[in-house]
Amino acid sequence: MRTSTILSLLAVPALTAGISLSSTEAQAAFTKVTPSTLKFEGVRYWRKKANEARLGAVGRKMSPAAGKNYFQKIQNAPDGIYKVSVGAHTTITTKQAQQWGMTAQVGNGGVSGKAKASGSGKYSGKLTAYKMVIDYGNRKGNLRYETNRAPAHLAAVKGEGNKARMISAVWVLVEGEEAKSECYSGELEVKGNGWAVSPSASGCSENSWTIQPGSVIAYEMVKIDKWDVQDGLTQRPTCSAGYTLKTRSSSVTPMDQCVKTEYETTTVECKLLPTDKAKNWYVKAKNGRDVCASRKGKKDKAVKCKKSGYDYVSQSGKDTCRKPVEKTRDPKCPGGFDYDKRSTGNGGKDQCKLNGIDSLKPDSHDGF
Repeated sequence: MRTSTILSLLAVPALTAGISLSSTEAQAAFTKVTPSTLKFEGVRYWRKKANEARLGAVGRKMSPAAGKNYFQKIQNAPDGIYKVSVGAHTTITTKQAQQWGMTAQVGNGGVSGKAKASGSGKYSGKLTAYKMVIDYGNRKGNLRYETNRAPAHLAAVKGEGNKARMISAVWVLVEGEEAKSECYSGELEVKGNGWAVSPSASGCSENSWTIQPGSVIAYEMVKIDKWDVQDGLTQRPTCSAGYTLKTRSSSVTPMDQCVKTEYETTTVECKLLPTDKAKNWYVKAKNGRDVCASRKGKKDKAVKCKKSGYDYVSQSGKDTCRKPVEKTRDPKCPGGFDYDKRSTGNGGKDQCKLNGIDSLKPDSHDGF
């Protein structure tokens, strides 16, 4: 199936005044829209720089001395870890959109083959706004659960301190009256500067909805309510290829080690008496232990390792001698994890520990 595109419908200039709808309009659309606020069913959403908001993105809350607060993106969400659902949707007219400074331009054919248009004139018809949401919770696909398992993304949240914010919901404006909201639910895909949703529902006419930045008209920011410092994520440290993790519990050498055994080698030589002339003897390879053969027809003698401390190794062809040498390295943790020397004092195995997000909550909405 072909990939459908949610059109970049908006060129959002600063609005000059808030728009309050009548009770009839309020049932079908937003109750209030200002340059910094979109209000729906009693909840306000941020609007400033909405075209830069991306679901699952990490950023910071900017509070300029003059003007309204807004979300400044730091990095996009990792691809494919979050699940998107539609929390609500509402239909508005193009006239309402124009009143709010939202200009619906003619695009490349609408959504799901609907509301197609040609030429360069303005689109005329119904528009549908969808609230696309990543749940806060601690299940697979949720914002808390998946962020805690994406070390680089979690590190970005921690790096912004108290100003850290994540985008948990966006309002997206599309052409036409679309009733199948479940088709806008599914796996979040990151596509360069944009993003897409692959529907998980059956019967959807498209296999991917691509969201252009200009079609995002408002967003929800969430911040860290509490960090989980008691029950963080743990895993065992790892070693480089060829090394094996070895547990140590000594108080003198408490840190676990990565160990690899290599061998130093030396040659074999004839085991001669002081009276033997070395030039008359040579090492003769045999299938089994080599021998020291005489160039003068005398009886074979034994061979030995050229250096002490080496083990004799019989092999097909010329034998050798070797000595094991143990190489060590420190174990490593994934990015964002701290190394915990658990063996100190308790005889346990070392761990990589990451203190993740315990809970999230919407921004206080101050500064709209």
